Amino acid sequence: MNTTPVPGDNAITVLGRSLTLGFKFLAWLNGLGVLLILCCSIGVIEIGLPALWMRFPLVSFLGGMALAALGLMWSYSVQVSLIHQAIKGTLRRTHWVPLACTTIAYMLSLFGFLAGCWFFQLLMESTY
Repeated sequence: MNTTPVPGDNAITVLGRSLTLGFKFLAWLNGLGVLLILCCSIGVIEIGLPALWMRFPLVSFLGGMALAALGLMWSYSVQVSLIHQAIKGTLRRTHWVPLACTTIAYMLSLFGFLAGCWFFQLLMESTY
């Protein structure tokens, strides 16, 4: 087993953990939104709307979860690229494309959460 330290290993670990933390945060936000919508749809939280009207916020929250998962998949490409560069000893910018895709997916996931909250708030305003 090779236990020689890879140069920049600590920076790669920190970047990987921060990208994974972003996924966890966005997945929890959108997951709680889905849970709220499901509780309203099955009648745990009483609202005066049929469950059919809950589809717009539900689609927004589920889309946010899917985009968070897509961002997590791109973050692994970033880590693989950085580890490959550290082992090889060359510095290249090949990790910028997957890093940009990760950032865009996380931003769109956050926008999905905001859209779901906005749709849900509009439904609640029309009910009460």
